[in-house]
Amino acid sequence: MATTPDYDEFRALLTRSAFAEAAALAEKQCLKPGRSRAFWLTQLAHALTRQGKHTRAVEAADEALREDPVNQYALVARADAFLGADEPTKACADYEEVANSTIAGIRNRARIGVLECLGRDKRWDTVLSRVGGWDLEPRTSMRWRTRALAGLGRTDEAVDTCKEWLRQMPDDPHGLWELVHLEVAREGVESVRARIGRLAKIPSKPPIYGEIYASLSRQAGHSDEAIVQYEKLSVGAAAPRMVRQQAFALAKAGREAEAIPLMEELLRLSPSDMYIHTSFVAACKRSGSLERAWRFYHELMALFPDERGLYGRLKNVKKALAAVEAPQAPRVEERRGPAEQGPAGRMRVK
Repeated sequence: MATTPDYDEFRALLTRSAFAEAAALAEKQCLKPGRSRAFWLTQLAHALTRQGKHTRAVEAADEALREDPVNQYALVARADAFLGADEPTKACADYEEVANSTIAGIRNRARIGVLECLGRDKRWDTVLSRVGGWDLEPRTSMRWRTRALAGLGRTDEAVDTCKEWLRQMPDDPHGLWELVHLEVAREGVESVRARIGRLAKIPSKPPIYGEIYASLSRQAGHSDEAIVQYEKLSVGAAAPRMVRQQAFALAKAGREAEAIPLMEELLRLSPSDMYIHTSFVAACKRSGSLERAWRFYHELMALFPDERGLYGRLKNVKKALAAVEAPQAPRVEERRGPAEQGPAGRMRVK
């Protein structure tokens, strides 16, 4: 399908997690006259959802549907926004409307959306019924069957399904994560960590084993091992997800001086990531680096002037700085007995 330079740029921004810039581009396109307004309103909804601005995303999708009431893409965009806002009932209604669409991409996304909504509501019997009745891609089918069986307490069946999944798709990351969660629940984290650790050392195994091993090490309290593993995974590859985990592990281990620069780099890539923001400010507080946070948020605001949430972050850092810099007022004892008076008869100050 032919695309336009503007849309290619929009997709590139999403790929780089530059969601605020993608939203700004889509909003600019919406102002242009022509028949593409509904299309760009739909793209705006997608970008806003990725930013975590779900209310605005719903509004953009609603406007797209007013422009083009049969726009299935806009309906899915609104459903995604509702799901992001943790309104699975509203999201499910939209997804259901196009779950039998003749457009394969829409149909598949809508069906996965329905399963996600049902999963949020823990309607596991209904999930099993839908998985059995729909023609889903094998990975999707086995993933949701595994989750539903686990949710119903049928752990052995869930493990068997997951192992069958991995027999058909060896080393599939989603399958490995699902199996690890099930095995940790059954055996405990240390047993599973040891087994995954042995697999992670095999050179022919893909990096996912190292990623899982690092995650389990963090979970088990072995922060140093987790950090070493994340460092190995992030070397030579621009892998923001691995750098993100490395930053969290460093901060948890009390190595804020190493964690803070990584978090700053991640926020330059994704200025709306609230988890990184929270961890960054907390790390700066613990290490006495609030002035650095103050300077960094000014830099970030210059880079992303439309990212309104940064103003609130900066305000919070300013308040934290003021609390640190304000001198503590001396506490005056209320008692007036002779033993509590200073040498000149004044109230003793502590």
